[in-house]
Amino acid sequence: MPELSNLLGFSQSEKDLGLVTLILNLNLITYWFGVKFWGNRLSQLGLWTSTRIAVGGFLVANVLFWLSLFASEQTSLLVVGASRLLLGVFSSAFVILAHCHLSVVNKTNLGQLAKTSGAITIGRLLGPSLALLPLATNWLMFSPIVLVLPALLYSLSTTPPWSSAKQQQTQNHAITSSKSWHFKSILSLAVLTTSLVSIVQYYVLPQLFNFGYQGEQASKVYASLLLYLSSALIVYQFFLLPVISRYARLIPGIFLLFLGSGAMLLSLSVATWWLLLLALALLAFAISGLPSWYSQQAYQANPSLSFRAKRSAYLARAHTAGYLLGTAVASISLLLSIPLLTPIWLFSLAMIGLIVHLNRQAQLQATLT
Repeated sequence: MPELSNLLGFSQSEKDLGLVTLILNLNLITYWFGVKFWGNRLSQLGLWTSTRIAVGGFLVANVLFWLSLFASEQTSLLVVGASRLLLGVFSSAFVILAHCHLSVVNKTNLGQLAKTSGAITIGRLLGPSLALLPLATNWLMFSPIVLVLPALLYSLSTTPPWSSAKQQQTQNHAITSSKSWHFKSILSLAVLTTSLVSIVQYYVLPQLFNFGYQGEQASKVYASLLLYLSSALIVYQFFLLPVISRYARLIPGIFLLFLGSGAMLLSLSVATWWLLLLALALLAFAISGLPSWYSQQAYQANPSLSFRAKRSAYLARAHTAGYLLGTAVASISLLLSIPLLTPIWLFSLAMIGLIVHLNRQAQLQATLT
């Protein structure tokens, strides 16, 4: 961030860093609208054609961003902003594409959805890890182009057999409506899940101060803690959740157990490192598995590609809204001197109620079918 601030012609003041953060996060605006576009148009364009367009557009956006920073003596904020907006349009397609691919090959189960989430987690680890390499800024910023280019070449040179498969178009609106109470409950759980992630992240840093860490040391410990959680997520999503997915009846109870016990231990970990690590590990398991579980519930009503693309878009928007809500709740709580454990418990209890409700609905649906 400091180097990008210099490249964009800003200082290192907090105000200027805030402006740089705003410019670099312009992609969130078009991401919000992009998921709706891909959800509505993916079945019309076709899964593989959409993949080519999304990957190609992602590459163009990153090339434009790199050129705006390093190909001219005077950086144009207008071009930088345009490249970030373009990035949001095309990056918003990727999770929808991944979930729709699983539906085409008939693997929309908790285990496969968890592996998709695991791949995203690996990407979130890979990005910061690249910053640790002894690379100049221009080469570091070029890395997304290098990473996405093979994917574009592959998508242009290959047409997989499943890409032309006809998808069943079920028209049972009583079941598939995105406005159904069942799906609204799923969206509510998605919002609360990502909100809880944001609030817990805000809760952890003051805890490190309570443990006596300050300044640079606190930053390093916090980074190590995030690495610990990311590593745990990868283990959960690639190994544990696929195994647990074989026991469908036990899954909701396991999530309830880990969510409740994690929140309880977090309340007791005020001055104990091992309790904090255990609480975060338990919460991480519930949070890493819940999106795959409720996504599976959302897709079960209709096997059509169009239906699943639209529902995936709704879920992507719910996750974005959840991060915004969690950040707002945490910020307001800190401003009003409200302990962050209060919203953590409120959100956890609401999630527990929704999990119980959705599990009952799933069991009822199973008896009807």
